[in-house]
Amino acid sequence: MESQKLNKHYRDDERLHKIGDKIRFYRTVKGLTQAELAQECGDKDWSQISRMERGLVNFTVSYLFLLAKILDVPVEKFLED
Repeated sequence: MESQKLNKHYRDDERLHKIGDKIRFYRTVKGLTQAELAQECGDKDWSQISRMERGLVNFTVSYLFLLAKILDVPVEKFLED
């Protein structure tokens, strides 16, 4: 049997960029800076939010639900095309 390499971490860069754009949009609608949103999420600095908005990080579903709660947006809004 031939050994196959398995991708342990699925990543959809196009989807992450689209979600990141929506995070940025709803954050600015709410009038929050990246630093303020990060603080609301319990993060020590804004860099995680920055990476998410640019589609550079493959974050968890739990974190997406946290953002939706803080931004007062149904989580489905981040996933719509």
